Amino acid sequence: MNDRMRVRVLLLRVVVLSLLVTLGARLWVLQILDGDHYRQVAETNRVREVVTPATRGMILDDHGQPLVRNRTSLVISVNRSATDRQPDRGKAVLTRLAGVINTPADDLVKRIRFCTAQVKPPCWNGSPYQPVPVAKDVSPAQALAVIEHPDRFPGVSADLQAVREYPQGSLAAHELGYLAPVTQDQLDKQGDEKGYHLNSLIGVAGLESTYDDQLRGTDGVQRLEVDRFGRVAGTASTTEPASGDHLVLNLDLGVQQAAEQALQDTINSLGGGSRTGSAVVLNARTGGVVAMASLPSYNPSVFVGGVSEQDYRALSDPANGIPLLSRVYQGSGAAGSTFKPISTAVAMQNLGARGDQRFLCSQTLQIGDQIFHNFDGESAGPITLHQALVISCDVIFDQFAYDSWLGDGGLRNGRGPYAPPKEYFVRMAEAMGFGRGTGIDLPGETKGSVVDRADAKAIWEELKDSYCRRAKNGYPEETDPAKAERFRKYAAEACVDGYLYNAGAATQFAIGQGQYLSVSPLQLANAYVAIANGGTLYRPTLAKAAISPEGKVVQTFQPHRTGTLPVSPEILGYIRDSLRGVTTEPGGTGTGVFADWPSATIPIAGKTGTAEVEGRGDTSWFASFAPANDPQYVVVVSIPDSGTGAEYAAPVAKRIYQAIYGVGQPAAQPGGRPPGALPRINRDGTIAAATTSDPLRPLGPGGTSSAVTSIPAASATPPNSAGALLPALVTTPTKAPVTTPAVTGAPTSPPSRAPP
Repeated sequence: MNDRMRVRVLLLRVVVLSLLVTLGARLWVLQILDGDHYRQVAETNRVREVVTPATRGMILDDHGQPLVRNRTSLVISVNRSATDRQPDRGKAVLTRLAGVINTPADDLVKRIRFCTAQVKPPCWNGSPYQPVPVAKDVSPAQALAVIEHPDRFPGVSADLQAVREYPQGSLAAHELGYLAPVTQDQLDKQGDEKGYHLNSLIGVAGLESTYDDQLRGTDGVQRLEVDRFGRVAGTASTTEPASGDHLVLNLDLGVQQAAEQALQDTINSLGGGSRTGSAVVLNARTGGVVAMASLPSYNPSVFVGGVSEQDYRALSDPANGIPLLSRVYQGSGAAGSTFKPISTAVAMQNLGARGDQRFLCSQTLQIGDQIFHNFDGESAGPITLHQALVISCDVIFDQFAYDSWLGDGGLRNGRGPYAPPKEYFVRMAEAMGFGRGTGIDLPGETKGSVVDRADAKAIWEELKDSYCRRAKNGYPEETDPAKAERFRKYAAEACVDGYLYNAGAATQFAIGQGQYLSVSPLQLANAYVAIANGGTLYRPTLAKAAISPEGKVVQTFQPHRTGTLPVSPEILGYIRDSLRGVTTEPGGTGTGVFADWPSATIPIAGKTGTAEVEGRGDTSWFASFAPANDPQYVVVVSIPDSGTGAEYAAPVAKRIYQAIYGVGQPAAQPGGRPPGALPRINRDGTIAAATTSDPLRPLGPGGTSSAVTSIPAASATPPNSAGALLPALVTTPTKAPVTTPAVTGAPTSPPSRAPP
């Protein structure tokens, strides 16, 4: 062998050795270093999972009455792993099944095919080893036709399954929410953590979403061994499902029914188009949500089994009033004169006003070239702040706001320098919880808006170009020439000096009007809770407790304090006494509605409000609490595009109080108190109702005593109303219309004087 051959042999040996070392290293990595990973992958290829959904927990009201429960449904399912092994891949079986359930065979084929990027619903998005439901709520005869002839229907099963049921229909739909199939994004992000599977149903709205972890339970999993052809060879393991916990609410079915019915009757009386309204009842001592009503509503049952595209469009259509939107906590607007108690707190706490001091309630107040009027140009002469709240005098609060604005430097567009503005009215509004979410245990809450000087400038800087463009080009899309020109003038003004916080905006703010204040009914109710209970802000809460299927209390949801009002107890007491006068004293804006109310037994404190809206009817407000001298409940009602607060919202609130206390009817809250104990869930699934263990105690000085389950009827229509369903009474003064929206979906930024 010559030298050349020796070199070639040596190189060949090196190559062979290198290959052996590489292969050996690779084998070591596969078998030793990554062995566990590949064993797990091999196991996954060999084992398939079949999921048995857990029974979802019920949602109960405070007395234990079911608002959401489960019912059994006869369901016929097709097992693809069985039919695919048949010679014709199950075609004959599906044809016979189609005749039993009266469904075209082609539809059955589409339902059991697997969803892909190319295959759209109807199709099956679950595990290929999971039986595919093809017919729900079938008759016993149809189910027996399958069960008794397994030879004719191999791979087809009929069994009982739990289906979500809403026994009260659309009642409290916005609070309860609904279920929907898990999305691929949710599977990717939370699948392992939450235990989601391809065919999982999860809460996507309302309480079903917030408390999904408690309600959903744990799905059962059967692990099937399969061969290389995907055929089932045996069962590796089985884990039984664990039912979810039941959720007990602070919400009361009777009060909820009364709120929705009273709202619906009032909306029906208005007639014309798709109208909206909302009402909320809170426990003044805990922040618990006793009732929340928003109309129009919807029946959550439409989502059971999947909502159609047509139905979803109808539920989201503004022409229908957007039934999916809860105006209680997802909509906001000007509060009108219901804001005046907050302005009273500013006047007494920050501006030195005294309770016995008199202020001129004149017909008008001129600020610059603007003239602000009391409602209908009324004048009451020198009066106290107590009387100003009772009769709802505007100009007194306008004057306080104007003086405070001047104290902050007015327009602040001179040489300066200026001290930081105190902005007492804005800061008090924020302290009352406006401009931020209340923290209610529901998704999608609006923050509303409270705009100070810095915010106004920031908004202007963002919209300046739009204003200037509109000032030049106008609003050609507006069909009303007069309105289009008015908007153009607004835009021209805003283009030049829209950053200025002018006196008109400041005075409007103090009476709950204008573009710089927007609140939800829930925010307003929460503020009145703090006024009623002596200054404590709570987080409104629907959930009261979670109870296991065996009846054990798993978790209680305690009242959560979120703040304290920067107002002295004496001033809050003065405001509460003034609000009581609104419904009882001569000239009070609510006395006509509550003229026949048993005020000696259950005194009601309240404030009417009428918020004017550009291009629409007034928004009617009534904010209240009772008993006035020992507050337990806060009731707030808002009805957009209707009229004055005393004419529409106050009668609705009165009917709610009638239901709560049993005035002329059985009491929804016997003894005037929420149940003092939780309902008991027995092992057999029956429910023992909660009882009121805290009877109505004395109402304070001058109050009456013990539990009262019913009181002689008070008419829903005040005397001298000429038979009118909702009589026109003394109303809350308002200002000239401004471009503030009614209570609708909250904008991301506060509305300005002209649409950008």
